Amino acid sequence: MTKNFLQFRWMTMHWLKKFASRSTSSRTVTWMVFRSPSNHKQKNVKRITALPGDWINISSSFDTVMIPEGRCWVEGDNPACSMDSRSFGPIPLGLVCGRVTHVVWPPHRIGKVDRKITEHRLSF
Repeated sequence: MTKNFLQFRWMTMHWLKKFASRSTSSRTVTWMVFRSPSNHKQKNVKRITALPGDWINISSSFDTVMIPEGRCWVEGDNPACSMDSRSFGPIPLGLVCGRVTHVVWPPHRIGKVDRKITEHRLSF
């Protein structure tokens, strides 16, 4: 593996660990780019809503699931049509490629990404 790739992976894992260690009351949702678990050539953009050790309420089945080590829970905006963790379960953290910080298209939406958490989704 190249030095740049290893450095990026270390920074990503370090950032995710730092994110996970924050108190849940101040946690924000982060939009991430990741490779699809079903097609590694395809990249997706979804919210990471739970990290290893978190419990997540699955609204469609009324279950509560603990996220295992090395995985995260991702969700899209449209629950009925989104291919996300509700479809394929928690994804490996190794599939995460980067973090989304800004919207650049369409032009009327240019700006920073909103990072509000949806408290009803997490279980404490």
